[in-house]
Amino acid sequence: MSQKILLQDYSPSKQVKLEKMFFTLAEQWRNETGMQSSPTKKLKHPAYQKIISMGEPVLPLILRELEWNQDHWFLALIAIAGENPVSPEDDFSQAVAAWLRWGREKGLI
Repeated sequence: MSQKILLQDYSPSKQVKLEKMFFTLAEQWRNETGMQSSPTKKLKHPAYQKIISMGEPVLPLILRELEWNQDHWFLALIAIAGENPVSPEDDFSQAVAAWLRWGREKGLI
């Protein structure tokens, strides 16, 4: 991340709008891909791609969502953050822990 952009940088009305859009898209993504066995199809879903396009301001929201509802947010996090704290040998729960640790270290959660 070249610049730290947090939700606090937005006015309250913009924060609410951003959060509402994110959680609406996240719910749509979960509902429409929940039974998908293909990670590729899940990751190419339009709602997931829209979340990625929202950029750095949604990093705290993705991390919060990852903390509450562990799901495949890793590609979105990598795409937006431009880094990956997960080791190749990490399993899913270790990857979740690595991203949450990263988010805490960056002050995002």
